[in-house]
Amino acid sequence: MALIYDVTLRPSKLDLLIPWLAEQPWAEGLDGALERAASFRFDDPEGEVGVETLLIGAGGALVQVPLTYRGAPVEGLEEHLVGTLDHPALGQRWVYDAVADPVYLAAMADAVLDGAPQAGQFHEVDGELVEIEPTVSLEWNRRNRRASATVRTDVVELATPRGPVLLFRVLDPRAAALGRTALLASRDDWTAQVAAAG
Repeated sequence: MALIYDVTLRPSKLDLLIPWLAEQPWAEGLDGALERAASFRFDDPEGEVGVETLLIGAGGALVQVPLTYRGAPVEGLEEHLVGTLDHPALGQRWVYDAVADPVYLAAMADAVLDGAPQAGQFHEVDGELVEIEPTVSLEWNRRNRRASATVRTDVVELATPRGPVLLFRVLDPRAAALGRTALLASRDDWTAQVAAAG
């Protein structure tokens, strides 16, 4: 379960991502104003790390940006630091490109290999937890063949504790699912594969 605070982040997540995305070769297809097309979260069993994936669109392109939010810098993840933001309720948060964060890697392995669901999101209203409608639903699709790891800048082979998982940075809602198991993100108007067993 993810508790979402009704606060203003400084900078906003999109403002934090704009300069970082401009340096990523896999995001070069983004042209124009960035918009948050959808997002989903996974639970950290320890309840310490925020684990969120943003699907960012611009100019007809759609990219996947998995992030982890932590309350302190993490040794060994320096090269994956996107930046920091101020959260009025939680304080300063260190935001990482999650592809090397062990909490994200474990959550993604569970989602791709076992069909673990996305985290439910809630906010507090008058002392009651109210569920937030998800912007995208995740579907688990088991197949009979494994995807082969490819050397492309828009595909990342994640070394998860349970074996390799392929993360697709650039999403194509028109493409057929690839891999032994596929993790799909769906909205009313499109479905795109976000990951596969490698």
